[in-house]
Amino acid sequence: MTTPDRHIALKLLLLIWAIIMGISVFGYALTDPEGDGFARGMNRVVSFLSWQIAGLVLALVCLFLRAAVDRGRPLRWLALVPALVAGAQVLAFVAMYLAASSVVL
Repeated sequence: MTTPDRHIALKLLLLIWAIIMGISVFGYALTDPEGDGFARGMNRVVSFLSWQIAGLVLALVCLFLRAAVDRGRPLRWLALVPALVAGAQVLAFVAMYLAASSVVL
């Protein structure tokens, strides 16, 4: 794959990543909760996390394709955004887990 092809692929993947992030948020908000009791609404959470995992995979691919872009170009910086967002989400989940597990009843 030549460098211009990688630039086009990277731009396309960044667009797809942005669409997937939008689908995950709007899909969560627009999905009706199903189930009873404790599990009510888990279908919304599973849908959200499934789209987020797809976004994480695309973020890693964008991070890989970032190496083909020359230093100092805006596309190189833009390709870093999905990985930063995914990393922030992982840190938020870990922090939420640690905060929830440290509560003593």
